[in-house]
Amino acid sequence: KTGKILATTSRPSFDPNIKNIQNYMDPLISVAFEPGSTMKTYTYMCAIEKGTYNGSETFKSGEIKIGDDIVKDWNIDGWGTINFDQGFEYSSNVGISYMMQKFINKSDLRDCLKKYGFGEKIGIDLSNELSGKINFNYPIEVASAGFGQGITTTALQQSQALPIISNNGKMLKPHIVKKIVDVNDNKVTYNRKIEESEQLVSNSTISKIKDLMYNVIHGSDAGTTGRSYKIEGFDIIGKTGTSQIFDNRAGKYLTGTNDYVFSFAGMYPKDNPEIIIYGAMKKPKYGKNTALSIASKSLMESIDQYRGMFREINKKKSLTI
Repeated sequence: KTGKILATTSRPSFDPNIKNIQNYMDPLISVAFEPGSTMKTYTYMCAIEKGTYNGSETFKSGEIKIGDDIVKDWNIDGWGTINFDQGFEYSSNVGISYMMQKFINKSDLRDCLKKYGFGEKIGIDLSNELSGKINFNYPIEVASAGFGQGITTTALQQSQALPIISNNGKMLKPHIVKKIVDVNDNKVTYNRKIEESEQLVSNSTISKIKDLMYNVIHGSDAGTTGRSYKIEGFDIIGKTGTSQIFDNRAGKYLTGTNDYVFSFAGMYPKDNPEIIIYGAMKKPKYGKNTALSIASKSLMESIDQYRGMFREINKKKSLTI
């Protein structure tokens, strides 16, 4: 609700007692990467807000031909004919490709992504911030942008866009520095104010997005992508991402088993989110599909121990029952 970045961390880390720092760049702001399917949240948001989205309409999953290119789902065989609501839960690239033909167009998506803060520097109180790129023109580029490939964003930009959901349609500018106090006279010389945008998305759109994100974590279908992030008793909503890594030297995407960036954008509690978590892990050595979820769940459980958020929720639930 404030835009405060409560914590940030990255690996590999370093020992401050010895000079073994290999990279002085902060991945939070100085690394722009193809984010993958977490961007489907904003593509869906754009279509829902436009008023053209029909979650009950169906499409054939698995693959779709766009010009000379073929877009495939992560489940190559697909799930047969499914609707667009299920397409979000299953993280269907084919579903996004059809959406870009049925519900929104190239201009709609570009305008929405710019409105949500992508493609521009935020101007946070840290140095060496990158802007990322949201350039796309040809049909295959447009479809790819809709599911987070061929465009680049920073983790910070994700941290600015996600509060649109938690803050009922208004974006919050993230910040690190809360205040500056003069040690000589204990006077506050700088006090950070909450920077909130105008209403970017309607409450009805936000409600629908929350429901879709809830199903990603709590759905029981075989294609549900976020079940590994579920914690019993925690009202978490979120979206997973798996993005290919482009090799600039070779001029093509890497194809190894773990040559991906795995990411997660989540928040809780569902109805009135207080905490947002965004995490990304590049080419994990172990636990291709579980390493990030294990780390994220451990973090969320630790936050709960500190704040006691879900203890109160569960207490109310037990009293209601």
